Amino acid sequence: MSDRRTDPSWDDLDQGLLIGAVILLSVGALAGMSGSVLVGAAVLKATRRWMRRADLPPADLARLKWAQARAAAGAGAGAWRASEPAARPAVPVP
Repeated sequence: MSDRRTDPSWDDLDQGLLIGAVILLSVGALAGMSGSVLVGAAVLKATRRWMRRADLPPADLARLKWAQARAAAGAGAGAWRASEPAARPAVPVP
């Protein structure tokens, strides 16, 4: 029997390549997190600016938008119901 080892070992890894990969992954993760923070700050700033321009308090604005959404949904449902019978061909029921 041979004395050569066949199981994997940490010595098989290229240490320089591994260190380079870890550094690049760390830099990429840091850049991604920084970008996420900047996007969040931009959205927060835009939201604050929009709220300052709004004439209504947030609760009243939310109530108004909810009423608009309900009216739009009702109008869409009504139009769909009105056009449905005209779109179906008359099929006699046996």
